Amino acid sequence: MKILSIGWTECSTAALMIDGEIATCVSEERFSRIKNDERYPKTAIEAVLGIAGVKPLELDAVVFSGEFFDPKEILVHKYSGFSVEDRLREQREYWYPRMYQNKSPDYLDLFKEKIDTEQYGNWDQVLMYLNTGNSAEEKEFFQHFRREVASKHLGIDPLKVSFANHHRAHGYYAYYGSTVPKDKVLILTADAWGDDQNATVSLAEGGRFKLLGSSNNFQLGRLYRSMTLMLGMKPDEHEYKVMGLAAYAKPEYYQGPYRVFRETQYVNGLGFSYRIKPPDLYAYLRDRLEGFRFDAIAGALQQYTEEVLVEWARNALKASGASRVVFGGGVGMNVKAMMQIAKLPEVAEFFVCPAPSDESLAIGAAYVFMHDLLQTQGRNPSSVLKPLPNAYLGPEASASQVNEAVSLFEGDRTYRINRTVNPTYLANCLTQGKIIGRSVGRSEFGARALGNRSILADPRQNVLIRRINESVKCRDFWMPFAPSILAHRADDYLVGRKGMSAPYMTLAFETSPLAQRELIAGLHQADLTCRPQLLERRHNPFYYDLLVEFEKLTGVGGVLNTSFNLHGEPIVQTPTDAARVFRKGGLDLLILDGYVIEKVASGVS
Repeated sequence: MKILSIGWTECSTAALMIDGEIATCVSEERFSRIKNDERYPKTAIEAVLGIAGVKPLELDAVVFSGEFFDPKEILVHKYSGFSVEDRLREQREYWYPRMYQNKSPDYLDLFKEKIDTEQYGNWDQVLMYLNTGNSAEEKEFFQHFRREVASKHLGIDPLKVSFANHHRAHGYYAYYGSTVPKDKVLILTADAWGDDQNATVSLAEGGRFKLLGSSNNFQLGRLYRSMTLMLGMKPDEHEYKVMGLAAYAKPEYYQGPYRVFRETQYVNGLGFSYRIKPPDLYAYLRDRLEGFRFDAIAGALQQYTEEVLVEWARNALKASGASRVVFGGGVGMNVKAMMQIAKLPEVAEFFVCPAPSDESLAIGAAYVFMHDLLQTQGRNPSSVLKPLPNAYLGPEASASQVNEAVSLFEGDRTYRINRTVNPTYLANCLTQGKIIGRSVGRSEFGARALGNRSILADPRQNVLIRRINESVKCRDFWMPFAPSILAHRADDYLVGRKGMSAPYMTLAFETSPLAQRELIAGLHQADLTCRPQLLERRHNPFYYDLLVEFEKLTGVGGVLNTSFNLHGEPIVQTPTDAARVFRKGGLDLLILDGYVIEKVASGVS
């Protein structure tokens, strides 16, 4: 059974499931080099089919995530192309008039200079429909539109195309994609919005799901987005910067903004209620937070977020009777809040799959389709659907792509090309303070690099934080890096782990004094927490061996690991992408499949 699944939204993504297992998954941004590319993922679709050697006519089904579809944001490239000023204009000239002045401004007229009808699909037809104002038929029309786009692209029968509910996709990905035992698992999903919901509570037992509660008025996802904009950063992209900043705020300084947040929404059982319901979160909070420091706002926001999610999770644990918990949806990217849920004494096991935000909807949609099909056949979905084998689900470079990248350095005496990749030598380079870019094998799915598209450094050397930030990543100084840690050393470095698996950098932990000495550059510099990748050899043998060699030399069971990209760009995909960042940034070595390219300061090799 071969199922192609598509997420056509922020960071559009394609995935392929074969006989119940996710064979491959990659986002369109990796090929277009446009961060959060929301266009129909034509290249990604062709890539996942090519990786698996599946022809379009061999597909049994194509499934889109999302029953509803809003083309306006895709037409104007809101997620990939809007600046902070564009987002402010959207608030001032679209949302404020709608929410406070009883006006109905036309979104596409407001951003008409950004409309792109040249992207794949019959967008002139979409514009004609939008101009009719017939909202009653919107769901049906845009399902038909997506069917036609996929049918034309793949040359398949439109009847093969179906649609999976947004929050079911989040929840089924969290459940089936995880490695937790499949008996009595609490599934929480939370995000800004999707198919008229933004939070759900479900209990799963052996492939049987029971929805315990859902909400369409959960505000945290939209609240975080609004505060990201108010702090001068890009919503739907830079929320992680606000979370990173929050740890620098002291509680005694953020009580004022904290009270402002607390006066709006509170947890009510498995749902949420308002003390004060703002017509528009951004405008309401902008007026009430004026004069508070930026770090106080970030700290108060994170504190409020953690308290709300912990109380909600506690209520859900009690209602479900479960002790195993999985989390899906964009709010799951808040690793500090996830840490607080995992620390609850009622929680025995907690798991967050890679990229729980909307780019994983493609994977979730495949799980939803296959789950429903198996149930109609009278089969137990849990006996067929398999967890993610690992996160290395993207394409790998061909020999010709590698050779093309290597040829860029041939004849240039400022680089040395080695045709042997020796883990001991590379570990030695790390101990000397050298920064290494590694682009090998299949790329990771999602926003976290896990060794195959990573920048690596010695985690003991705090001085490297500034060097990587200024000469390679070009990002905000307060943002933490993360460590890759040998799994058998986890309890040496992490406090309160409770034996939980953390292979994907989706959970945060408090750290031991040993970690604060040996892994300091990979910890958050304010609160000394970390978001680790716990690495087992079966997941990535060569990367594991590199960490082992580093441990032999230093006694340290981990390395600093950050994503291989320049700030504002997607993670590198091809060897040529990696070579460009290597040349432009302050990396000392570049590892490609079968090659090590090293900068030679004197120009003499």
